[in-house]
Amino acid sequence: MELVAVDHLVPGREAHTALVAHSETSLRRGLEFGEPVVLWVGGRDHYAAKVREIEFEIEDTVYTLELGARLPADLAAERLAGLTTDQDLELHEIVDLLGDLRRMPPPEAPPGQDGPELRVAYA
Repeated sequence: MELVAVDHLVPGREAHTALVAHSETSLRRGLEFGEPVVLWVGGRDHYAAKVREIEFEIEDTVYTLELGARLPADLAAERLAGLTTDQDLELHEIVDLLGDLRRMPPPEAPPGQDGPELRVAYA
């Protein structure tokens, strides 16, 4: 897994995405569509991410990354080193699921519901 280090986050066109120019990174090779990466922003925050789009420009390649969950430094290091059965793979799966949940739109209120609160029927 590759580490994509950027100075700051450039929001993408859609929610929970970021734009990254290849020339702004220290990557030695191009990323591939669907490739999972660890995004490191400003030397502080790590995020699970996946390459969602690749745009080729005359002088650069621009990646649209789909942002997942924010990762603690130890989990980011484990992913970069390559996950093994010695590590808690279930923990990584749970972190990825939390990232997926973050991207889900909020549920719509049932028909006839005025506000965001739920009414409970007592039997």
